[in-house]
Amino acid sequence: MLYSLAIVLALAMVLCMIPASFAASVTGRETISDKSYDITVFSWDKNDFGKELGSATNANSVTANYNYETENDDITSMFEEDAKMAIVRIVGFDDQDRLENADDIEVRIDGKKLEVNELAGYYPGAVGYVPKWNAVYFPIQLTKAGYQDSYLIEVSGTYESTTTDGGKVETTYTETAKISVKMVNDAEYKNAKTATISKIESNARNMDAYIVGSKIYLDFTPEGEDYSGWYGQTVDITFKDNNGDLFDVVTWAYQVDNDKGMVMSPVGGTTVGNKIGKKLDDSTMTYSIHSAVDDSPIQFTLETSSSIYETKEFDVVKRFGIVEADPKGIYFAENSKTIAIGEEYTPVVLGVATGKKVDATIEIGTRTSDGEAVNAQYVDVTDGETVIGTQEGVAYITASYTTNDDKTYTASSMKITVTAQGATDDDDKDGKTYMVTASSLRVRSGAGTNFSQIGSLKNGATVKVESIANGWAKLENGGYVSAQYLAEVVDNGEAQTMYVTARTLNVRKGPGTSYAKVGTLSRGTAVQVVGFSGNWAKLSNGYYVATSYLAK
Repeated sequence: MLYSLAIVLALAMVLCMIPASFAASVTGRETISDKSYDITVFSWDKNDFGKELGSATNANSVTANYNYETENDDITSMFEEDAKMAIVRIVGFDDQDRLENADDIEVRIDGKKLEVNELAGYYPGAVGYVPKWNAVYFPIQLTKAGYQDSYLIEVSGTYESTTTDGGKVETTYTETAKISVKMVNDAEYKNAKTATISKIESNARNMDAYIVGSKIYLDFTPEGEDYSGWYGQTVDITFKDNNGDLFDVVTWAYQVDNDKGMVMSPVGGTTVGNKIGKKLDDSTMTYSIHSAVDDSPIQFTLETSSSIYETKEFDVVKRFGIVEADPKGIYFAENSKTIAIGEEYTPVVLGVATGKKVDATIEIGTRTSDGEAVNAQYVDVTDGETVIGTQEGVAYITASYTTNDDKTYTASSMKITVTAQGATDDDDKDGKTYMVTASSLRVRSGAGTNFSQIGSLKNGATVKVESIANGWAKLENGGYVSAQYLAEVVDNGEAQTMYVTARTLNVRKGPGTSYAKVGTLSRGTAVQVVGFSGNWAKLSNGYYVATSYLAK
């Protein structure tokens, strides 16, 4: 036992003789957060920082203004296509210069390592005449709509320091910053929604107005040999919003221009911004005709307090000396049409002799163009002019027209394909809460657009649904609404914020890859999820993305 104790004591003496410098070699960790920074957003101008768009000093957020129409496009390693971009620069990381001589600095944005290129990187030291920037910079893609997003930025590395006794200390330094960037598009327009023209009528005795396809026809009957009286004649145009409904909120319509000048202006309009505008009356505006250039398209613009609406482009065609005549036969302008359950469609019928639109009566056909019997349960027809999809399948419609001499002409049958888009029948959803995704959703007395409106629901409103059938939801408190504008609510009645994890995530019209792509979202984009359909998440705007590429 005494021998063993002697060995222990001897080892202790040897250890005491080891130089202190060896004992002082340790590692440590230092974490920094809750700092403020100098943030600047620049436009990207062909391989270089362009003009400053916005800045903030000693802050964690910045607002930058830009004009999408005047920004340059560029192709870089970050994007597969031409893109309009800006660069965010954040100055003030490692303000004690711990990482000045480190060669293993790593920058991560939202958990992904920053790829250093012409658009992204980290300046750990002096750059030009500005010393010790310690700046992170990275690109963001500009859009017409603008956006607001937050980025979690992490800068880390290892530095070495010497203790007073000559020892070495290796410390892992990590600094995190949450930066919010808001981009505002200063272009004159807002992100436009689609509007349609449901009806156009002439107010002139010697003029007829109608739409066929993408052309607005203004036909003038003979009035002697001088047709100069067309100028200043008026037409009434009725519009519908992106949901196919008449506007039930205050809506302004504006003058219509092309590259040759003014085409139409609202009668009694006033100057609104840089255009003449007037409030709609029951979704209808009276326009005065100024000019019509056949080779220059026009587009109608409307505005509510929250959105801009635009129609498709039309060519205006003036025709003079048109004598009213019986069509002597009629035909559909389209051979076939695909609509969704609950969707309305007004077929265009043309006269054989004149090529002019005819006010024909639409009926559900009993036979195909080949004479085969058909099942008519897939569509309804209201007021003899509007077709409504009722359930999935194929139906046929016919059109009839009675001439001045009481002869009746019937058009060949037209094929209507009805598809299930948006909400579908699902009995296990009965009694659940849904959120309204349309800007304004009409409540009707029955399951169809032919039933009277008894109220309306605003965007974001929540309702209890008793049942869903044929594209229509029956509310527990009474009334029916179109199910395609409802999304099942999650998280106790509130939409949940989730973040895109894929580099580029496709946004689709419905829950599946078979639905049309309507846009993309970049990594880190925040989205509002209001419900789920299988492996697909429904967004607050009614579109879908794959759930596997989202994270909380």
